[in-house]
Amino acid sequence: MAKTFALVAAAASLIHSVTAQCTTAPNQTYDYIVIGSGAGGIPVADRLSEAGHSVLLLEKGPPSSGRWNGTMKPAWLEGTNLTRFDVPGLFNQIWRDSNGVACEDTGVMAGCVLGGGVAVNSALWWKPPTRDWDVNFPEGWKSADMKSSVDKVFQRIPGTDTPSQDGIRYNQEGFERISEGLDAAGFKQVKPNEQSEEKNMTYGHSTFFIENAERQGPLRTYLETAAARSQFSLWTNTMARRVVRTGGRATGVELQCRNGAGFNGTVNVTPGTGRVIVSAGTMGSAKVLFRSGIGPTDMLNVVKKSPIDNETMISEDQWINLPVGYNLNDHVGTDIQVAHPDIRFYDFYKAYNTPIQTDVDAYLANRTGMLTTVAPNLGPIIWTEVTPSDGRTRSIQWQARVEGRTNTSMTITQYLGTGSISRGRLDITPQLNTRVVTVPYLRNATDKEAVIMGIEHMRGVLNGVANLTWVTPTAEQNTTTFVNSIPAALASRNSNHWVGSCTIGPANDGTAVVDLDTKVYGMDNLFVVDASIFPGITTGNPSAAIVSVAEKAAARILALKGTESEDGDV
Repeated sequence: MAKTFALVAAAASLIHSVTAQCTTAPNQTYDYIVIGSGAGGIPVADRLSEAGHSVLLLEKGPPSSGRWNGTMKPAWLEGTNLTRFDVPGLFNQIWRDSNGVACEDTGVMAGCVLGGGVAVNSALWWKPPTRDWDVNFPEGWKSADMKSSVDKVFQRIPGTDTPSQDGIRYNQEGFERISEGLDAAGFKQVKPNEQSEEKNMTYGHSTFFIENAERQGPLRTYLETAAARSQFSLWTNTMARRVVRTGGRATGVELQCRNGAGFNGTVNVTPGTGRVIVSAGTMGSAKVLFRSGIGPTDMLNVVKKSPIDNETMISEDQWINLPVGYNLNDHVGTDIQVAHPDIRFYDFYKAYNTPIQTDVDAYLANRTGMLTTVAPNLGPIIWTEVTPSDGRTRSIQWQARVEGRTNTSMTITQYLGTGSISRGRLDITPQLNTRVVTVPYLRNATDKEAVIMGIEHMRGVLNGVANLTWVTPTAEQNTTTFVNSIPAALASRNSNHWVGSCTIGPANDGTAVVDLDTKVYGMDNLFVVDASIFPGITTGNPSAAIVSVAEKAAARILALKGTESEDGDV
């Protein structure tokens, strides 16, 4: 316990000292500069600093968790070291109030605070099944190659399906009613991360990276150990405008301070051996590369002609033409909704400003009660597989939550995952905002066929629950008609699990942005490590897979000889 407090104290001091005002970057070099403090950037920075290298981690947003000097919180958390990001019952508040939290330049929801997605998401934590690696990733990144990295991640962050410290799961009526239909239809209840390969005709309680009924994950593991090292530095409120490079050699990162804090100017890597790692997420990493003169020519011309970068854009003779922004993917989200008289809605949104006092008391005193429940009371989580007419199996994850049109409703989202074929594209505007220009939803006919097959099956399963009624689709509505009635658009299909804009691949053949060491093609010392390198979407929420990729990437980057030090030793 004393060690934990020491780590937290060191971390708080670290952030406070570098975010007090907007200042010019010091004349200091770093062996590694990591752009972005999400599920990719934090573990990479930790592993590189652990290996003895000087590491600077950049985050464009402010601190999030109270343990990192975050300040965004409701009144009832004043006087505690907790913020809105720490308390499970407040996680869903981002969909009601994302001011100062969400990125303003991505076109879709993304977290621009310390921790990125793992600071603002629902903390769902799934061990990736082997199929996610074997279907999606190239040789060298298959399940056998990833096992060691995945094991390391789950040793540090095992997750829990009982966040409350009294071991009670609260308001489980929704879980119980849905489970009745699943059991009758032959589904098997599993402990998801102990039986991670069982992803067909199974269900279980949601698993979260929560500890002591507070958000944990990379912010409470990898970042704490990194912050305890003298060779690690963290700058928040500091945006990376672009990677400064000469040809294929990155020499530093140009910065822009934000929120009246952070750093301006340019920070440089160690001459001859330093490296830059871009870990700004699927939207953010693409933007950094575009502004650095790396990407399709049409996008680089947009940046060149923009009112912001027209004078600082690298010259055209140094542009690197790579398919940045292509292969964009996300889970296809399709909501169905049912109602049952036993279901009870708990108003987690109201709990932000006007909570039930007994629930506040239980949480603050004992870390028990409804506010330990991840809003809006998720579960069960269900897995099925379907194989449409093309013979390619699709994995589906179903996420139920107690929320809907009435106080007795549950919404169940179907996530079409591993095996899906449809892809999209993101681009950049003259204002230098990224956006989804081609949505990746159901562009392939057999992907839509898979969605229809999955929903038709689930309708039959849930029809076995006594007193359950259908809200949408209605009981009389044809499944195909229902699916066709939902536009393949961001507003109706977005699951916000974006991957793929900087794809990994074994050859510079126009389909990949980074090689098997995550190094950008055409560059000597520039890497991308985050969800953007995923060739395809995962079965379920990808947080654990991203951290696993970061573990693997750090090992591969450190193994590259001849660049870590003068004599080439790691």
